[in-house]
Amino acid sequence: MKAPLAAMFSAGVLVLVIGVTAAAAGSSTINQTIHCDPSTLECGFNPAIGGPPPVSVPSNCPAFLSTDGWTLNFVSGNGIQHFTANNNGGWGTGTAEGLAVLAMSNGTPEYTGHATEWFGGGNNAGGQTEFGFTLTFHGSGTAGTISIRADQHATTNNGGTPTSNTFNATITCS
Repeated sequence: MKAPLAAMFSAGVLVLVIGVTAAAAGSSTINQTIHCDPSTLECGFNPAIGGPPPVSVPSNCPAFLSTDGWTLNFVSGNGIQHFTANNNGGWGTGTAEGLAVLAMSNGTPEYTGHATEWFGGGNNAGGQTEFGFTLTFHGSGTAGTISIRADQHATTNNGGTPTSNTFNATITCS
């Protein structure tokens, strides 16, 4: 059940790292910083996460969290991304914070609150990769309050074989 949440972040960083590495192939070093609203498509932070989650949902939480293809999206806020690439590889990181909405798969908003997301990843010229993310959301809605925290760290060796992959998530409702 980890795939919906973890794959979303892994795919985003993989595109980031491949794009930056490809851009660096013809030059010695590229550095880029982007400031953006995390709710915009070009910023790349939405959806922040989606469900169902890869962890057990407490019984006092709404049932849609366990069974629905819900999404947590930034509505507004501040985002920043940094990219560096050179002949040795490429590295990128992003941080966003702001107003977010947790909605059911049909788009019905259930919780509104504050989200913070950080992700980072990189690869070296030999092929080793590293990726990580941390996300927190604290919101309220008609069913009460919710808090979500998730983090992951994964690495691969030069052959592309995973060497570590840790994932943690908690959901609390009241």
